[in-house]
Amino acid sequence: MKVLGIDYGTKKIGLAIGDEELRLVSPKGTVSASNAIDKIKEIIKKSKVKKVVVGYPLTPTGKEGQRAKLVKRFVEKLKREIPEVEVILWDERWTTDEAMRRLEGLPYKRKKKLKDTISAMIILEEYLGIFYY
Repeated sequence: MKVLGIDYGTKKIGLAIGDEELRLVSPKGTVSASNAIDKIKEIIKKSKVKKVVVGYPLTPTGKEGQRAKLVKRFVEKLKREIPEVEVILWDERWTTDEAMRRLEGLPYKRKKKLKDTISAMIILEEYLGIFYY
């Protein structure tokens, strides 16, 4: 089954696509937050996605902060727009740190460009139980 991973941001949203059976995850790039729902709907239709996993940015202590509330609003809108697809919130604490670690050695501008997509990949990897060390 195809799964879409989302790293939500107020300006841009990182995307990755995975396969539960093959346990593979690939980057899908970023989309502007202003037209994200439409782009996500296109990807879901084109790739036959059955499940969406959205990173849920809890605080380090596990509490819901302001960013988590924004993500919840986005998820509610997503659920209304694509009721046929299961949408799951996934604890994404430390995914940005892990993304930056994976991008170590790249120039700052390149890191900044790839960070959101890599974070979406990490969210999906964790959801699918894929661990790279």
